[in-house]
Amino acid sequence: MLIDDWAGTYTTLLQHSVLGKRGYQECVGRFRQVVGSIVVMFNTMPARNLAQLLQIPFKMVSSTLDSLRSVVNVPENASQPVRLFHLSFRDFLLDSQRCSDSRFQIDEKERHTILFRKCMEHISQLQENICNLWGPGVLITEIPDDTIQKSIPPHVQYACRYWFDHWRLGNPVKQDVKIIQQFLEQHFLHWLEGLSLIGEVSNGAHMIIALEAILSVSCNAY
Repeated sequence: MLIDDWAGTYTTLLQHSVLGKRGYQECVGRFRQVVGSIVVMFNTMPARNLAQLLQIPFKMVSSTLDSLRSVVNVPENASQPVRLFHLSFRDFLLDSQRCSDSRFQIDEKERHTILFRKCMEHISQLQENICNLWGPGVLITEIPDDTIQKSIPPHVQYACRYWFDHWRLGNPVKQDVKIIQQFLEQHFLHWLEGLSLIGEVSNGAHMIIALEAILSVSCNAY
């Protein structure tokens, strides 16, 4: 199928599935919030964890996705991640030339910025000794995986891993730089502990190096 054919099919589907509902303006907002997040996220997750990441009711996520099952794979098993069936749907939503109905267009930079702020809210709630370990010197391998998953649930793990990438690809303002600075002052060690528990310390080191370079430029610009 040609690209233009896909665009026409997607437009018709969305107009029927989203605009055909009562209170469609609210449904369009939910669509952008839920599906817009899915199309720019760096990893998939179950619908319930997505709701936790976005800090919105699970019912809102579920009802939004239920009407889009022809383009979004929503597993019956709630522990399985939600995925797009085809990347052409992602490309369609992010391209204003293909997505001619502006009500469904996803502003990629705006969505990255919103997800960055959500991630920062979650990781700023991390505390020392996240897993309530029984003493110093405990090896990561000695900590049961279910303890780590309970203490650092999937949406918080995602926030730990990807907040920097969302910030880097977004359209941040001066206040976002202040949020990062405050986070580094108050929760940097807590974040490092979280990264260590989920096996992402090396990625954290790369983030800090890149962040230092970008922040020096951003601070001068502001």
